[in-house]
Amino acid sequence: MKYALVLFALVATQWAHAQKESVTFRVEGICGMCEDRIEGALDVPGVVVADWDRDSKMVSVVYRSKKITEQQLHDLIHAVGHDTSAGKASDEEYAGLHGCCKYREGASCPHEEKE
Repeated sequence: MKYALVLFALVATQWAHAQKESVTFRVEGICGMCEDRIEGALDVPGVVVADWDRDSKMVSVVYRSKKITEQQLHDLIHAVGHDTSAGKASDEEYAGLHGCCKYREGASCPHEEKE
């Protein structure tokens, strides 16, 4: 019986890992506020981890494909005002961004230190 439980646990673990996928795509943004907003938009059930890099403007996401699709990831980011490689945020959502986050207009955040 012990061996059956251990085998079941191993199979279940492998099955759970098999559902995870990872994707990396471009997200427009400028500063730490953008980073918080982008990563916060992806803090939903189905997303295991999301990390946006300011320098490369790339987000890396590990997610459970049974719970959320790649297109839904893009849609979540568009909904908070950021363009992705799969489309643009609405003008209304973009207009709600802080002034220093207006990447379409070439804004910059003077309080952000570049390394």
